[in-house]
Amino acid sequence: MDCPTTRVQRALSDLSAGRPVVLTGTAPDSDAHIVLAAEKATVESVAFLVRFGSGLVCAALPGGDCNRLQLTTMTGADRDHTGTDYTVSVDADRPGTGISASDRAHTLRCLAEPTTSAEAFTRPGHVLAARTAHGGVLDHRRPAEASVDLATIAGLSRAGTFTALVSEQDPTAIAGTDEAESFAHAHQLGVVSIDDVVIYRRITELHMATEFAFVRGSKHGDVNCIGYRSDASGHEYIAYTIESSTDTAPLISFVQDLDPAPHLSATDRVAEALSAVSDNGGGTVVVARPRASGRPNTSLDADLVEIVRECGYRSGALHNFPAAARTMMWHFGLSISSSATVSPAAEIRIPTDSCIRQPSRVVGEVVRGDQRGRELGFRTANLELADSNTIADGVWAGHCTLPDGTVVAAAVSVGRRPTFYGRSGIRLVEAHLLDFSGDLYGVTLTVQLDHWMRGQTTFASKEELVAALSADVIRTRSLIRSPSS
Repeated sequence: MDCPTTRVQRALSDLSAGRPVVLTGTAPDSDAHIVLAAEKATVESVAFLVRFGSGLVCAALPGGDCNRLQLTTMTGADRDHTGTDYTVSVDADRPGTGISASDRAHTLRCLAEPTTSAEAFTRPGHVLAARTAHGGVLDHRRPAEASVDLATIAGLSRAGTFTALVSEQDPTAIAGTDEAESFAHAHQLGVVSIDDVVIYRRITELHMATEFAFVRGSKHGDVNCIGYRSDASGHEYIAYTIESSTDTAPLISFVQDLDPAPHLSATDRVAEALSAVSDNGGGTVVVARPRASGRPNTSLDADLVEIVRECGYRSGALHNFPAAARTMMWHFGLSISSSATVSPAAEIRIPTDSCIRQPSRVVGEVVRGDQRGRELGFRTANLELADSNTIADGVWAGHCTLPDGTVVAAAVSVGRRPTFYGRSGIRLVEAHLLDFSGDLYGVTLTVQLDHWMRGQTTFASKEELVAALSADVIRTRSLIRSPSS
C-alpha cells in the first residue's frame, strides 16, 4: 500500500542512486520541485534540472556548513516573500564560466564535501545556496529543508539540490501537485511530499523527552504521571495512566489545559476524563499545554501519537483526539479500537498530600546484548522489557538484587538506546552495577528503580554519550548512598 513511509523510502533509494525525485508541497496548489542529493550531482542530472526547472539550481545547506563556507545572506533578499534564506551564489573555482551543467554539478559536489574550504569558491556564481533551519522540515516545511532531510536520512552528505518544476501547461507558472505527479509518471521518477518527510521523521525519530515520572494515589487507585516535552513542537504534555484491570481496550483521552503547573489538575475536564478512563478499566489521559514556538501547529498531532506509543499502546479507543491525529495513528503503525466507551463520570480530586510512590521493580533473566556498554566502558546487565510495560523510558538511579541476596547500586537505562537504534531497537532495562564486575548472564536479576534522573536522549557522538553516562554514575552515587537506602 502506498503511504508516506513507502514514498520516502523509494525517494531515499532514488537519491542514493543519483536519480532526481519530484517533491510536492503541503497543499495541492503549492509549487512542486525537482530535488537531488548534491553529492550525487552529475552532468546528466543537473541538465535534467535545468531543462525542466526554472533554470535556477539551488543548493540547500545547514547553517553550520553555510558558516564554514562563508556563505553570507544575500544582500537585499526578501525572505518574507520567498520564505527561503538565500545566500550569496557561488561557483567552484576552476576553469569555465560556471553556468554549464558540468560546472554546476562540480560546484554542487564541492558544496557537499565536508572538507571543502570557503576559498574553493568564487562569488557571485551560478549555484544559489540556501541556509536551512536547524530542525529541517520540523521547523519549516520548505523544499530546501526537505532536500537536506532526505539526503541526511539516506546517509549522504547533508546537502541537497532543488529547482522549481516549470508547468508544461503554462510555462509562465510553476507546476502544482497534480501536474507534478503526471510529470513524474511520464519520466519514471519517484514522488514524495514535504508532509511525507515530516511524517517519516516523526515515525523514525525520538522527539518526546521525559521530564518527570512518579506515581500518585487517587480514589481510582495509582495514577502513573509522566511529563513530556517535544523538541519538535516545543509543547509540554502530561500523561496520566491508570493501568488496565480488564481486557477492554484502553481509553486514551486528550485534554488541552493552559495551567502551566506540572501536576495532576483537578479541573473538570481532566477530572472527568480520568474518571472515564477508570470506568473503562484503564487507559491514559494526555493533557497538552501548548506553548508559542513558531513551529507548525500540526506537530501537535504527531506529538499525541508519539506519547500514545511511548505509553506502550498498540491500539486504543481515542476520545477527543483531533482528526489528523487519528490519521497519524495509522502512519505510526497503531490502530484505533472501538471497544471502549466514554461514560459520564464524577469529578476526581487528587489530594495534594498524596503519597508519591516509585514504579514497581523489574525482574528478569539477564540476556546477552550487543556489547555497546562494554565498548563504551560501562558494562550493563540487560533485561528485555515488554513494550506494554508502563515504566517511563529514561535513566534512573536504583539498585539490583542478585539471587544470593547481594544488593548493588546501579545506574539504570530504560528504553531503546536511541543514539544507536532510534525507534527500532528492543526495549531494554540496562543496569550498570557500580563497583561490580561479576558475570550475570542467565542470572535472574531484580532491578529496583528508585530515582528518575533524565529522559532518553539521542547523542551526536559516542563522546557525548560517554560524558552523559559518567554524569549518570556520579549522580547515582549521590542518590543511592548505600545499597539498602
